[in-house]
Amino acid sequence: MKPNRNTISRVLLDIIVLILSFVLAFFVRLDFAFDMLWFKSMMIHMPFVLLCEGLAMIFLGATRGAWRFVSISDVWRITIALTIAQIPFVIERIVTGFIATTADRAVGLPWGVILLNLCLTVLGCSGIRVIRRMIFESELRKQGKKSIAHTADQTILIGDGAICKQIMSSIRIHPELGIDVIGILSDNPEDEGRRIDNVPVLGNIASLNAISESHKVEQAIILQSTEDPEYIRKILDDCAKSSVKTRIVPGMSNILSGAVDIQQMREISVEDLLHRDPVQLDKEEISKFLQGRRILVTGAGGSIGSEICRQVLAFHPTDLILLEQCELFLYEIERELKAKTEETRIIPRLADICDLERIDEIFTECTPEVVFHAAAYKHVPMLEYNPGESIRNNVEGTAAMANCAVKHHVDAFVMISTDKAVNPTSIMGTSKRIAELYIQAMSSLNQTRFCAVRFGNVLGSTGSVLPLFKQQLASGGPLTVTHPDMIRYFMTIPEASQLVMQAATMAKNGEIFVLDMGKPVKIVDLARDLIRLSGHTERDIPIEFTGTRPGEKLFEELGFNEEHMDHTRHPKIYVGKLQPVDLDWIKEKIETLKPYRDSQDNQAVRNIMHNIVPEMMEPAK
Repeated sequence: MKPNRNTISRVLLDIIVLILSFVLAFFVRLDFAFDMLWFKSMMIHMPFVLLCEGLAMIFLGATRGAWRFVSISDVWRITIALTIAQIPFVIERIVTGFIATTADRAVGLPWGVILLNLCLTVLGCSGIRVIRRMIFESELRKQGKKSIAHTADQTILIGDGAICKQIMSSIRIHPELGIDVIGILSDNPEDEGRRIDNVPVLGNIASLNAISESHKVEQAIILQSTEDPEYIRKILDDCAKSSVKTRIVPGMSNILSGAVDIQQMREISVEDLLHRDPVQLDKEEISKFLQGRRILVTGAGGSIGSEICRQVLAFHPTDLILLEQCELFLYEIERELKAKTEETRIIPRLADICDLERIDEIFTECTPEVVFHAAAYKHVPMLEYNPGESIRNNVEGTAAMANCAVKHHVDAFVMISTDKAVNPTSIMGTSKRIAELYIQAMSSLNQTRFCAVRFGNVLGSTGSVLPLFKQQLASGGPLTVTHPDMIRYFMTIPEASQLVMQAATMAKNGEIFVLDMGKPVKIVDLARDLIRLSGHTERDIPIEFTGTRPGEKLFEELGFNEEHMDHTRHPKIYVGKLQPVDLDWIKEKIETLKPYRDSQDNQAVRNIMHNIVPEMMEPAK
């Protein structure tokens, strides 16, 4: 590739610095006097010094960095390269020191010249790069002042001084973001009264409210490495009182390594306030389970199904079969996944899981080895109004999938279940419990490894409370909550999907795995957090209580009393092996449900389901 003008200019500047440094080292050593023998030594060694220093800088990457972004690591690389370049002359000086006479001073370089040359070249090569960066940042500031003079937000940074200093460098080179940092808030006593990168530390977090008012702050950016939810919630409360918008730079634990910069700044999300710790996966075990295999995901276009597809794709299966009833959802997930891989064959199949003949055709064609069964109707009130559909889809559809899995010798079948299957009060929860019973019964055949993975609400999934709240917020409120004491477990979509894959690797046969959902969250608190995140208060966006809906519980459970929940080797996954279920018995019971598959009679469906799941309870009034 032909070098551009900038590259040639940088090379010439480096050569000039190396020459001047070498000449200056001799003159400093001679106290700026002239000596013909020393001059002769300088002229003899100069080509070799330039060659050694130039090659060392090239091979150690000291010339590759962009001068306008020079950093400490670049200076360190230059220092190492130039130090190594002096080794031949140090060896020469040691050898010739034993044989050289006064008349032979041209043979080897004096120690003083070698040391002075090293110091001067490091200072010179680093200095011209630092000057280039200073010029670049000065130009950026001038451009930034012109382009955003009327749009920059008066901003305070909240976090430790060391982190603030790092992020300030990123802010300087991105004036287009419109951030005018007027101060820093830090709880570190060492930062008190200091200026960090010429920005004053105005106080600590406790003084946020007063400083926001006195300095007319428009925006607060959180740079806290721990990202503790209570810490963030406190800042949100204080900022909301002063109408200050709040944003966060994520993953600050990585910022010192340069992995994060101000361009990754984002709005604070509800996930930040829930503080779900990152899931630690045994990737080697999951890879053995999925890599090079044919994986089928039902409900592939849904919230959980689509995320399972994304997670599975990362482990390089040979085929990923997407089974979905909704054409639009199937089109979208197929297009997304095909853009991410060339190794895995993406096979979209439009089908209803209740259509046994169609499902059998797909199994015959695609021969899946692992099935993740995520297809289900999950909206509690909707199934109270359409109870027969829970029988058709959640029960009969699961049975059809399980039967095909055994018929076609699938290695593992993983059913996605719900905490609403525990002591259920809803039609939906009971239908999922019956599906669990069928899965357990099928495990007695010992041909396919069956398991179910049970977890609570998934934040942001289709039909969940968060999208509803956001829609209500966008229209100006109010936010509707069914009951002030309504409590739910929440986890994020990626977390749930990752733990499902991990649990699947542990399955022997017939287990029900329960995911650690953390602490339950009051729905009303979730609504309040969302209001604060929008920069409003409950005076602006009120919360209204509408009463519990059909089939709802105030508090969800994750396990039965008679279940003995044991720890697995993963800290967030528990397992409960329930009593064996007779396959003929559950098949007979499902046959009694079939006459009600088209029924709209809620009580009749409840009665027949209660015969199968005696622990089914009436919902709270």
